Parts: sequence; structure tokens; C-alpha cells
Amino acid sequence: MRRLRRLVSALTLASIVAVLAIAGTVVIRLSTLETAPRLAAPGPVAMPEAIALPRGETITALGAAGSSVLIATTDAAGVERLRSFDADTGAALSVTVIDRR
Repeated sequence: MRRLRRLVSALTLASIVAVLAIAGTVVIRLSTLETAPRLAAPGPVAMPEAIALPRGETITALGAAGSSVLIATTDAAGVERLRSFDADTGAALSVTVIDRR
């Protein structure tokens, strides 16, 4: 009986230490969260005045990456392409066919 009492006391003590460790970790994380540097919001994306697309292609998605404008297009036959244009001049940089198999 004495041995069982000691084991229960040891288990209780270990549980208290574990709860205190978790609470301390949460407090430390929350206090450093306020002092962490915040990332600046992205500024406006530079877009060219005009972009020339081939006839019959429709835009399905538009995005920007660095100094490029990315446009996903679909033609009448259902072929999808990812077109990359220079953000300053609107000049075509590359065309990639999207193959969804």
C-alpha cells in the first residue's frame, strides 16, 4: 500500500511539472509573438498598358511574379497555355502548354 501511495504521489508531481512546462512554453511563445517583426504588405503590381493575345484565346487566370505578368489562356480547341509577359513593356517572354493528364 505504501508503494502504491508513493507511485501516485510521483505521478501527481510529474503531471504538475508537465502542466507547468506547457504553460510556460505557451507564455513564452505568446510574449515573443508580439515582438516578432511584421512583414510589409505587398505593394501594387506593375502592369503593362496592353498585352497582345492570339485571337480565339480567352484568359482563365491572371497573376504576377516578380517583373513578369502570368496569364493562363484557353483556345477554342481547349488547349491551355501559360503565357509570361514583361510587366513593364508587355512583351511576350515565354509560352508553356499545360498538359492535364
